[in-house]
Amino acid sequence: MTEPLDRRRVCAALRAAGVNDRLYSVEGVHEPAAPLPDFHFLRLRSGMWETGLFERGEYAVTARFPASEETAACRELLRQLLPGG
Repeated sequence: MTEPLDRRRVCAALRAAGVNDRLYSVEGVHEPAAPLPDFHFLRLRSGMWETGLFERGEYAVTARFPASEETAACRELLRQLLPGG
């Protein structure tokens, strides 16, 4: 079984992998002051973790997970941002 992930650990993994920190936003942990115009996100809305892409001024949610499944949501963000993630 793999180790649980949380938002802080996923940000550390992305930094360690050299992912541009303007390319993603993780609610409450990593919200760049000047994100790229299009960026990936992980956020909590209405009791659900959401991942997806912010582009053209709109949030496009690609996956939702219950609030109790932060690890699954973090893994999804890694999958979106890391080759072979």
